[in-house]
Amino acid sequence: MFGSPARRERLLLWLILALVVLNTVFLARNLGLYELGGEAAELKKAKGMAVILLEYYELLANQLGVSKAPLVRNALAEFRFETESAPTAQETMSAILYYGRFLHETIVKESRRRQEKEVLRIISLDPGVRDFRDRAEIVIKRSRDGKITVFDAEGVLTSKTISAIKENPILQGLSSEIRIEIDNGKVSVLTMDLLETRLRKLRTEALSLKARLEALESLAGFAPLEGEGVIIKVYDARKEEGESYIIHDSDLRDIVNELFAAGAVGIQIGGERLIVNSSIRCVGPVILVNHRPIAVDPVVIKAVGNSDVLASALKLIEQSLKLFDIKLEVKKKKRVRLVAYRD
Repeated sequence: MFGSPARRERLLLWLILALVVLNTVFLARNLGLYELGGEAAELKKAKGMAVILLEYYELLANQLGVSKAPLVRNALAEFRFETESAPTAQETMSAILYYGRFLHETIVKESRRRQEKEVLRIISLDPGVRDFRDRAEIVIKRSRDGKITVFDAEGVLTSKTISAIKENPILQGLSSEIRIEIDNGKVSVLTMDLLETRLRKLRTEALSLKARLEALESLAGFAPLEGEGVIIKVYDARKEEGESYIIHDSDLRDIVNELFAAGAVGIQIGGERLIVNSSIRCVGPVILVNHRPIAVDPVVIKAVGNSDVLASALKLIEQSLKLFDIKLEVKKKKRVRLVAYRD
């Protein structure tokens, strides 16, 4: 059927070669070698996109007048190098995204800096600004109709300066407002960094004032106070009877005066915090502090201050009350807490 043996051998050899070729084709396909052509096309497409974007950024930099700015030139060169040297389409696209974003931000920042510099130059030339001895803020922004507007609430700028700002070609591409501060003839741009710095400073000052206010309220009696001090208990006489042998408002006032003289920074009697106009008085057998009755026998007095000094200051009163069998018990404490004054 296949002729001579030699002919059959040649046919068999061709069949073997055909199988080898087919196997090679299948193997190359399985290994993805057929995609080399596709990757090359993708790489070419990515490189082309990078060239188009580079031309766009160069045009944008020219239009905004910052093409010669060193930062912009460096960013353009970096974008060109990174996109041209990327070996694959994926790496080229990554370079486009990363360095493209950086390049765009650089162009915008340089344009903004150029506009701010131009505004500073124009305003600094205004003769009224140099002689202005106060603080004012000028706002330059683009209105809805696309025109440049100048807000000068203090009326510092002359009409000539305002016109120069409005008609300046560099400012026609203004995308966001520019705030200028004039402080005693000195002109500066209020940048976001500067505003944030001032805001942080104001917050710090506010916290400091709040802390001072709370400290003053504590010392004045309008906020709780805690610290080293003494707790005093004053007992009526146990055996004797008569007005001389019970605690009177005058006794409590003497104790309070001694405590304040010894450096007490806060005093509380029977749960009532003393403030500058507090009253201590008797109404019959009842003792009123801040016009409220307090518990007696014992009358409990708390004071914040140096416990040794406070306790020592009460020695003389303790001896005088002892003559009437009135007991004064003083305990030094590391922590004494006073309540706030009640209205």
